[in-house]
Amino acid sequence: MKVYDLDLVAGRTCGECTVCCTVMAIDKPDLQKEAGVTCRHCRDGCTIYDTRPKLCRDFHCGWRQLPILDDGWRPDRSGVFVEIEVIDGETALSLILVGNALRIVRQPWFIDFIATGVRGHVPIYLGIPGPRGFKGASPTLNTRQMFMAAGGGRSPVKDLLEKELKRLQAHSFEPRVFHYSGHDLGTP
Repeated sequence: MKVYDLDLVAGRTCGECTVCCTVMAIDKPDLQKEAGVTCRHCRDGCTIYDTRPKLCRDFHCGWRQLPILDDGWRPDRSGVFVEIEVIDGETALSLILVGNALRIVRQPWFIDFIATGVRGHVPIYLGIPGPRGFKGASPTLNTRQMFMAAGGGRSPVKDLLEKELKRLQAHSFEPRVFHYSGHDLGTP
């Protein structure tokens, strides 16, 4: 599966969700925005929707592309921003926790998704955003330990997710260095 091969789920729209307008860092020649900073055009939706940059037109989060994610997975509802990306040559799912991270990793629907994905050898990364001006952190969940836990019910998977979250929260975040400038759309 390649990221560009995916169609959008029929009938699924962003609605009131604008999580991508805040959570993502963008460093492209025509647009720069720090992660965690809301785009200046995002006020109860996109105020320039009809003329928004191509980059914004072409981006769709994993919830818009993956029918296995039900309506509860919409990022503003679930607190999980799913991004499909190529990591080390493989198409992977990055699950960025943008809501209450500890509550999310304890949810049965989240635990079951992780267990099923890891058992199915789907590359999955668990991430948290970094502080403003810093990169986030997102290690793989496809470890031998998680694979073993995924066969033993929810409790061992939940325990490992909690341990991974604690490790992520103690991470030494790296500063984000932007290569481009002049088109900053983030809020001041």
